[in-house]
Amino acid sequence: RQAGAAAAAASAASAAGEGQGVIQVLSGANAGRELPLTKSLTTLGKPGRQVAVITRRPHGYFITHVEGASFPLVNGSAIDAQARPLRDHDIIEIAGVKMEFFLRA
Repeated sequence: RQAGAAAAAASAASAAGEGQGVIQVLSGANAGRELPLTKSLTTLGKPGRQVAVITRRPHGYFITHVEGASFPLVNGSAIDAQARPLRDHDIIEIAGVKMEFFLRA
């Protein structure tokens, strides 16, 4: 179990500051669409239902819950009120839409 945590930490460290973050929509009407994360702050979701923001920071990309009774899922687990680091190939689910975060070199 510690080896997995160490690998995840190493993965986060190697991802920090490297590559362009991209969201690819996996389900719903926009499935297949890619959204390059070119701004320091990108809002996702449906206002009034569920909204999250992805921020680009010097040490990587983070997702934070903004609005809605339920929190977004990352890899099947709800995030909490704190900003959560995103790792290459994390699966995000917000407002019923699944999307994948990845880093493009």
